[in-house]
Amino acid sequence: MARKIFYACEYVILLLKEVVAANVAVARIVLSRNMDVSPAVVSFESRLKSDFLRTILANSITLTPGTITIDMQEGKYTVHCLREEFGKGLGNSRFEEILLKIEGMKP
Repeated sequence: MARKIFYACEYVILLLKEVVAANVAVARIVLSRNMDVSPAVVSFESRLKSDFLRTILANSITLTPGTITIDMQEGKYTVHCLREEFGKGLGNSRFEEILLKIEGMKP
């Protein structure tokens, strides 16, 4: 139980860090003269089994500026990204690794 609390705290800290970094990235895009955007829709599969943790992952993606989860079906996520590079690394992300530890699986 104590490990799960530790991993949950680690997850919240990582989420806050990523939200701040994404806010800076999106602010740069919005404040730039040329609004360099390259929207993309990316899909990836998660190894998470718990619907609750899958939802946590989907909401974390949506909370991060520049990305929004548009569909989630049985572990398959579809995410719209403001820039194509924002979609890289969504599958097998650090978010998923921590959630897998909370779930009790090895990342």
